[in-house]
Amino acid sequence: MDIYRSEPGRTLLRDWSSLQISRLLPDARCRWIDTPLGPTHLTTVGSGPAVVLLPGTTLGAAASAYVVRALAADHRVTAVDVPGQPGLSHGERPADDLVGRYRAWIDEVLAAVGTEPATIVGESLGAAIALCAGPGPAVAGLVLVAPAGLVPARVTASLRPALPWLWHPTEARTERVLSFLSGGAPLPDRRHLVEWMTLVPEHTRSSLAPAPLPNAVLTAWRDIPCVVLAGRRDPIFPAEELTRPARMLLGARVEFVADAGHLLAHSHPDAVRRGITAPAGPGAG
Repeated sequence: MDIYRSEPGRTLLRDWSSLQISRLLPDARCRWIDTPLGPTHLTTVGSGPAVVLLPGTTLGAAASAYVVRALAADHRVTAVDVPGQPGLSHGERPADDLVGRYRAWIDEVLAAVGTEPATIVGESLGAAIALCAGPGPAVAGLVLVAPAGLVPARVTASLRPALPWLWHPTEARTERVLSFLSGGAPLPDRRHLVEWMTLVPEHTRSSLAPAPLPNAVLTAWRDIPCVVLAGRRDPIFPAEELTRPARMLLGARVEFVADAGHLLAHSHPDAVRRGITAPAGPGAG
């Protein structure tokens, strides 16, 4: 299914994305690659060990520009616009066999990023997509931030403040949704997110969080270093619900961020940086 409601809406969101990347990430190296899910846009910033950033639902490289800048202080970060999410990649959302489709897709992304192993940083939906990859020499480790794919999302809690915003987005309603998602934590990129998140529901079709991945997909990662970052105020994937599957199935080290919500990567990008650089042996936690 094409996520865009109209061609003018597609153009508007793509133009916004290109403008924000050029404005906020002026040294970025941008390109498209061909993948099984269609043309995929890569934005690469910085130098150092390789990091691949898979943003959360509705968030591409442009909307995550402040996060990219923080991580690129000491890493070569490639932020990927996920196909089927608003941004610069293909607008068709995969409908079935998500594990198989995303596995083939991310294999192409990792091959395009370079020959050295990369740490994959996945935020929310991006974390579930990261877990669909095939564990292997191309992946140095995982940092999963407020991850989908481990437990069911608390949909009822998330829909209550989101429905008015989805029906008729205004900046005031977007502000309320961001406050809910962030758990009240300050967002350095709040103004930037308000602008983007007010445009998205008007011009795209929304999607729900993915269901938990099969246990066999999760346990395949037990020999790969993995850190799970959980916000104590996350209303979508509560920290206490993430802990058991993260430790028992992934063998991950779980780190809690006391005053963070679901938008942990945006409110606490330094916690994500520490998660990338801190050693996390398999089975830790």
